[in-house]
Amino acid sequence: MPTTAKALASHRELVDILKLQVAATLPVATDSYDTNGNPVTTFSADATPVAGEKVVVIRTASIGAIGALNSIGQTAEQFSHHVVAICTESNFAGATDNVADILTPVELLPVIVELGRKGSYVEWYQTANATVPSAAAMIAANLKSTWRDLYWNVQKAS
Repeated sequence: MPTTAKALASHRELVDILKLQVAATLPVATDSYDTNGNPVTTFSADATPVAGEKVVVIRTASIGAIGALNSIGQTAEQFSHHVVAICTESNFAGATDNVADILTPVELLPVIVELGRKGSYVEWYQTANATVPSAAAMIAANLKSTWRDLYWNVQKAS
């Protein structure tokens, strides 16, 4: 499903807030779009992210109703919830885990809190260790966690 004006506006607001909150450790924000036209922003420590560096990819997409028609049989306007997805790289998980985590609470907490405040569904994807996170990696095999605000999510969604 193609993106919506609400997805674009909601994503822009989220990115503007996060640019201020993670500027010290993720100063580079690169905007793009996925194959469906959904907005994607990559926050990284430098302009050329590689595996093992601090990288958070955020995508906002509408859920949409499938095959919905209006009362005269035309494609219905869709007023739907949105999914805000993030993709990060998994931490090293060897037998002797003496390697520092890639993303610390300093980077993750502002992102997770702001995602939760959007009133949308939240999905967290993780690539394998030594694999750079990307929008293309946001697939079912990499989905690690989902979250929905149980109370007032529709009313507070921006």
